[in-house]
Amino acid sequence: MKDNKKGTLKSRVMFIMVILFIIAMITTVFSIIGANYSTMLRAKRGSIVHCAQMVSCSIDNPDDDYSMLTTADINEYLESYSDGTEQHSEAKIDNWFASGKDDEYKDIYDNLSKLQKSFEVSELFIYQAQFSDSGEIENNMRILFDVSDTNKTYDLGKNFKTTAFETVKKVYETGQPQLYENNLLGKKKDFILAAYAPIKDSNGNVVAIAGAKLNLKTFVMTLFKSSWLLIVDEALDFLLLGLAVAFFINKSVIKPVNILSKHMRDFVSDESGLEYKPINEIKTNDELEQMGDDFNALAERVVEYTKDVKETTAKTEHIKADLDTANQIRSIISGKTTYPAFPDRADFDLCLSLKNTMHNKCSFCNYFFVDTNKLFVVMGESLGNNHASIIISALASSYIKSTAKMGLEPYRVAAEVNNNLCSIEKKDSGLTIGAIVAEIDLTDGVMRYVNAGMPPLLIKNPGESFVLDKASLPFSLGQMHGVAFQQNTLNLSQGSTVLLTSYGVSETVGTNGIEYSMQQLLKNVNTVAGGVYELDGIINGVESDLDKFRGETPITKDMAILGFRYFG
Repeated sequence: MKDNKKGTLKSRVMFIMVILFIIAMITTVFSIIGANYSTMLRAKRGSIVHCAQMVSCSIDNPDDDYSMLTTADINEYLESYSDGTEQHSEAKIDNWFASGKDDEYKDIYDNLSKLQKSFEVSELFIYQAQFSDSGEIENNMRILFDVSDTNKTYDLGKNFKTTAFETVKKVYETGQPQLYENNLLGKKKDFILAAYAPIKDSNGNVVAIAGAKLNLKTFVMTLFKSSWLLIVDEALDFLLLGLAVAFFINKSVIKPVNILSKHMRDFVSDESGLEYKPINEIKTNDELEQMGDDFNALAERVVEYTKDVKETTAKTEHIKADLDTANQIRSIISGKTTYPAFPDRADFDLCLSLKNTMHNKCSFCNYFFVDTNKLFVVMGESLGNNHASIIISALASSYIKSTAKMGLEPYRVAAEVNNNLCSIEKKDSGLTIGAIVAEIDLTDGVMRYVNAGMPPLLIKNPGESFVLDKASLPFSLGQMHGVAFQQNTLNLSQGSTVLLTSYGVSETVGTNGIEYSMQQLLKNVNTVAGGVYELDGIINGVESDLDKFRGETPITKDMAILGFRYFG
């Protein structure tokens, strides 16, 4: 058997874990940033006012370096500066506007650059307001200093209008620092905080405005810098959790599945059919361990059957042992034929008849829930008729059930089972499986199904007759690798009925040598359904008509029939 899918499940699990890790990290980063946003914004409101005041001090103290001062140092410095330091700001400002930049101007600019980086603000500036002839302050500011974290700066003496004019005007009128907060966060060029402090002459008159601005980009970068340790810590936590989950999944799911798959491949590849090493390594105490136990029981019966056949010399005894063992295996892989199948469920009815399945070794029919309201219905038969066909049928039934319980839709189930069967090295080209795989959502009556080489379904809606479903695929399971199986959908309403039949029904041969045919079956079903409502009554009526048609002709093919009715 070719092991061409090794590692696929593990890769999928790892991919999902990586995606979940990325989603968790993105959510965590946004949560941390959001939690720190308000706290840092409050802190910045106070520090940016101090920053603006320090800028105002720089005019008279060009040699002072403020970038290394602590918060306590800044408060002490500002108190001492306001207590009587002689200021000559007006003369200096007028001189710079008149004569341009000198060495002292450049020293101040350098200090402001250091201060801008130390306070982590976007821009520091000093500008002077212009007044009208009547002495009213105008929104016409003249730049003295502009230090920004970008290359875009204003030149000395350039005029501009400020968006915070009312705040600037208030600084001129009161002589007190002011804070301006901008709520227009949607525009990239807008600042979110700005502080303005007065620059006074020796008489206490405001001659210019010193200020600091903080835009959204600089604020967010500061947030990241202050939060990166917490983000890294959370990333490590998620990584450790992910590794623990990956280890758990690998140990409890992937490794047991690989063990189960290997034992199945080894067993099928053993041409003698006389040896089987039981699966004892799976100790998960769940469905995977149960599957291992079920396969052990199945394999042991097949081995016992094979040994019995080899020891049988008489042809009749060989055929009897063959059929007996086949029916034992069929009893394992097929559903119960008691009616009703689920007496405690009022939302649907199901009836299965396998009474004429003693003549072909390879048919099976099963039904099972994948969750409370999702029912899988499966009918299939091997197209071969030998010992190996029994194993192929058993494997196909086991593959279908285990794959369906992974939550896959019918077309995915058919594709996976088909590829698994194709990977088995078969000497007999007839070792393929025709199958109908159907998933019924009992909450809304949606039936999704794949018909891979089986007779068409018979479908009846309330108030209508049965009709033949034309949706089928000529490819059987295990016939060709990589087949894309078409999934069909039926929307069942209250009272809708679906019948599934094996080939032995429509291909029953009468005494005249003619086959029964699907058209005759359709006609008979509609006749019976016209007088009988219960599913078991309809199936009994069909089987009675088949018995009359066949007469004394021996039965050569299994005749399995499954009926399903949806109540909603």
